[in-house]
Amino acid sequence: CSGLADATFAMRKINAIRRQMWVASKPENYNDFRVFIMGVAGNKSIFGDGVIYEGVEKYKGEPQTPRGQTGAQDDIIPTCDIFSGVTNFYPKNKLTEYLYDLRNYRPKVVQEFFTELQNQVQALNFHEHVKQNQEAIGWMIKFVQEIFLFRNGHWQFVQRYILQQTRHECATGGTPITSWLPNQLEAVLNQIDELLLRIRKDKEISKEIEEVRMNQGVRRDVLQRQLEELRKAEYDSKKVYKINPKGHVDEELGQAEAKESEDLKCPFH
Repeated sequence: CSGLADATFAMRKINAIRRQMWVASKPENYNDFRVFIMGVAGNKSIFGDGVIYEGVEKYKGEPQTPRGQTGAQDDIIPTCDIFSGVTNFYPKNKLTEYLYDLRNYRPKVVQEFFTELQNQVQALNFHEHVKQNQEAIGWMIKFVQEIFLFRNGHWQFVQRYILQQTRHECATGGTPITSWLPNQLEAVLNQIDELLLRIRKDKEISKEIEEVRMNQGVRRDVLQRQLEELRKAEYDSKKVYKINPKGHVDEELGQAEAKESEDLKCPFH
């Protein structure tokens, strides 16, 4: 279980660093930069059938539709998904197909790493071993919780940095902006539910695990209400963001952590 504990603590540090974005950048300025990382795929209203790269022989004058830069091209979260088993809870739909397609945009060595990791997890029957150990289940719940916090923090970035700044419905990677991250968030919530069911009834639950259990319903309700608003032809982006309840607002936590960090700094530096 020490490995699971180390992985959890590492993800907590990653989330703390990610939350610095709330303090280090301004949502209203993001689109000035975002336009330059927008891809061709999914942006038919802008690029039509694609872009012709004149002078590139291998494309033979045919329109190309590459995806743009996207957070879904990072390596850490897919690694965590494979390691933890979140991939087993991905829904079978177009959004998940997009997610796997984005793996093709990574260096070959990274693609091979994902495949090797998946093979090793299966060969070692790792997830079944976790389910047989109550301490391991507890640590896996905490680890997957950090995956949720990462994705939910990203989802709140989308609400503030994108949905409140533009009505363009396509994300930089060519995926639908209002349903892409909720697709993965639901997969994470489903895995947490499954892990919670593995805790024996005679097992005393820690305060941290009990808090995760209590938050599951709140998180599902928030996501459902946000999606209901976003399905409206004229949705209110500010209302979507305000649905995030107090104590679950990533921006507030990021600002509080930044203030605490400032307070801890030596006054002579």
